[in-house]
Amino acid sequence: MQSKSLDALLSQYRIEVLGEESRAAREMTRFREFLVSHGGLRKLQLPGKEEQIVAPSEALCCFHFSQYLDWYLTEKVGASGREVEDARLGLGRFNEWLLEQQAISREGFEENRESILGGEAGPAIDEEVSSPEGDDEDGMAAVREEKDFYVPGEYSATLTGEFILTKVQEGILYGKLPDGGREIGPILVERAVSSSHRVGDRIHLSLGRAGDHWNLLHEGQRRS
Repeated sequence: MQSKSLDALLSQYRIEVLGEESRAAREMTRFREFLVSHGGLRKLQLPGKEEQIVAPSEALCCFHFSQYLDWYLTEKVGASGREVEDARLGLGRFNEWLLEQQAISREGFEENRESILGGEAGPAIDEEVSSPEGDDEDGMAAVREEKDFYVPGEYSATLTGEFILTKVQEGILYGKLPDGGREIGPILVERAVSSSHRVGDRIHLSLGRAGDHWNLLHEGQRRS
């Protein structure tokens, strides 16, 4: 399997396959902007130059696709249903191209396809890593971090504890710690997770903060 940076692959696909001025190419540019801002991928920032994604192609995971389609386009961009479906088709073709280029494995392709089509994402890979120092904002303390699709060190803060769920949406949770404080969210989760919970559930969660949202690192047992 060839190993290229995601930026190199995205640029090659956008220019050589789609044509830089096409509508599909503009959608891929938006997908790249999402990956830069919310993908938790390894990046390089040089003075006076645009941030570059230096993570390899293997770092692109199924959850990136579902986050983009089910959260970023709808919640952040306000895209219409038609726009989301067009993006879904475009990402499906991109996923097929990545397989043809041997940039992803067959297993990765299948997991990506399920997320793009709206099925459950593939299982996260749990890996214990050293967490960054805690962020004093909101009184959050650093805890041991478990990797799912973010690379170590990309979280600005981590938070763990028992939460009381205050909102449950498709792929998104909100909650509060029992001792009060402001509502934490959005917490981006797989749809299978959100569909198994309801408002008022008490559940132990470990979270990683990435930009303006939280990523679910680990889910404990639910208490009614």
